[in-house]
Amino acid sequence: MLFASPAFAFEGLLKASLSSEQGVVAQIHARYSKAGDVRMDIRSKDADGQPVNATTILPAKGKSYYTIAHDRRAIVEVPYSTLATTSRQVTGSGDNANLEIKKLGKETVSGVKTEHVRVIDKDNRVVIDLWLTQKYPADLWTRAFRGRNLGLEISDDERTKAMKKYGVKPGFSMKMRVDQAGGVPVVFLIEQVQRMPMPPDVFSLPEGYTRIQAPAPAQP
Repeated sequence: MLFASPAFAFEGLLKASLSSEQGVVAQIHARYSKAGDVRMDIRSKDADGQPVNATTILPAKGKSYYTIAHDRRAIVEVPYSTLATTSRQVTGSGDNANLEIKKLGKETVSGVKTEHVRVIDKDNRVVIDLWLTQKYPADLWTRAFRGRNLGLEISDDERTKAMKKYGVKPGFSMKMRVDQAGGVPVVFLIEQVQRMPMPPDVFSLPEGYTRIQAPAPAQP
């Protein structure tokens, strides 16, 4: 197992949206079990404007996670080692990151008081605005988006290390805006976080779907 389950993991629901200059791109529902399992459902639209529903289930135990394409009734089993490979591709270090940190004051996001911090990554020409709170566990995002670093050259963990170096207390991002040179700015907005019991069957794979085994990542 690549990721250890916390002894007292957050159990409940997270609702969020991903938007760009064109409007809301995707709606995200992430559910967390007390044992450390995560289910993430994403609703978006394809190039023709048709709805697309996709699910990722990340068990706390085992060597694989699962992506589910409901339109094709297919389940793809993916080795957790694939995420380790992805993480190794993001090599920037927080110890020597060329960052500028700006503290922009307090703001309320989705009813939660936050500290607005701007991180300017000069090496990679990225500006990240974070609205941080201590109300929820800081790892809720990374537990759902394991191995995804928005195409940046420095990982979330290393950026957190760098922020500590610059005197910013890490926290959970109620809102995050990423503006990368040459790209389209995107905004992740948390709409709701609710602690609540999660039935075990929420994290079960659907029956009647075709099972597909994804290839293991190539060894370096």
